[in-house]
Amino acid sequence: MASNRPRGGIRKHQRRDRDGDLIMGAAPRVSPARAHSAPSGPRNNTHTAPLTELKVTGYTDKAESTKLLNFLERHSARRSPNASKGNVPPKMVKRHRVGEDALTLWVRPEDVVAFSKINGFTFNSVHGTQKLTISGPGIRSRSPNASSTMDTAGDRPQTKNSSEKNATVELLKAFLERRYNPAEKLLNLSKIAEDEEVAKSGMFDRPSTQAKFFPALMIVCDQTLKTAEEKREAIHSVTLSGNNLPNLDVVRDLATTLPHIKNLDLSGNKFSTVNDLKPWKHRFRHLEHLILEICKEGWQEEIISWFPKLRLLNGQQVRDDPSIAAAPVTAPVVAPAPTSVPVPAPTPGFTPEQEAMVTYVQEQTNLKRDMAVQCLQAANWNIENAAQLFLAQKDTLPPDSFN
Repeated sequence: MASNRPRGGIRKHQRRDRDGDLIMGAAPRVSPARAHSAPSGPRNNTHTAPLTELKVTGYTDKAESTKLLNFLERHSARRSPNASKGNVPPKMVKRHRVGEDALTLWVRPEDVVAFSKINGFTFNSVHGTQKLTISGPGIRSRSPNASSTMDTAGDRPQTKNSSEKNATVELLKAFLERRYNPAEKLLNLSKIAEDEEVAKSGMFDRPSTQAKFFPALMIVCDQTLKTAEEKREAIHSVTLSGNNLPNLDVVRDLATTLPHIKNLDLSGNKFSTVNDLKPWKHRFRHLEHLILEICKEGWQEEIISWFPKLRLLNGQQVRDDPSIAAAPVTAPVVAPAPTSVPVPAPTPGFTPEQEAMVTYVQEQTNLKRDMAVQCLQAANWNIENAAQLFLAQKDTLPPDSFN
């Protein structure tokens, strides 16, 4: 996806290193003769041991160096011995230098093991996925036939043969091409399990594979239609009919990938109550026509309240033009808190509606409050713009941006 980020986007909070926070014996011993200090210049005297020099290759665009550094920082920090003890590790990359064909890092010797664990990870560049190679003292090499990528369902390292990975991507691309009707601007995702090619692959035959199939499909959709404008122009309607879904857990990513759609068909599924659809509450802010079946009666009024532009429900008019025109789009409707829980007063300078939006963004993104506020301010307090801004920058945010 193109990374043309709006000016004034989410500002990153940099963590300060902890003085002398060394964890001994966590990585292979690196002799001082093999360790390299950082380039000449002002030294940070908080380090009590020489730094080890590592080189990262495999990326192609120097302009993405900041994004790449955040990627390396985030995934190495997760594999730090400190992280395994439930602590927040110090900043992993102490110094760096961007070169024409390599990114040079200087890290503490005891942190080398964490970088060794992410050697071979796949970096999602604007130019496509790129396998990174990390080299240096203490870095173990990977098999040349193996490629490490990130599992789309849980951001966990997963070893997968490159040809198998490419075949999966091609299968998903072909599925989207077969299921897209350009004349009607319709993406037909009905009866996915009955699609001949998908059935052969076994990618939608049980809950565990379904949980990975749809997020991966949305990633391919993002790579095909790289901007929100392209998506708005290409897709107006989506049908998920006939998938026997008991809830939205498998398909929840549709709301972040295609939040603009006007028509949505959810018939032929197995929703028992409105609670089965809660992940999409207040999400599709431009939805005009919804087709939906819920076993329990009396759900229509609540569903209508979720979507301020909804005109038709199962073909029946539920709003007239004046009420639709008066419906707010930018602020989500938040249910009142239980009376037993104290409701915090709005932050000075924020309206109750803005406080509700901050809470909503935190719930949907797991961002800390100050980051959620920055996201909304950068988006001029527009929920949909904030969602697009978050999606564009979430991979570059440091770990401490999230709860």
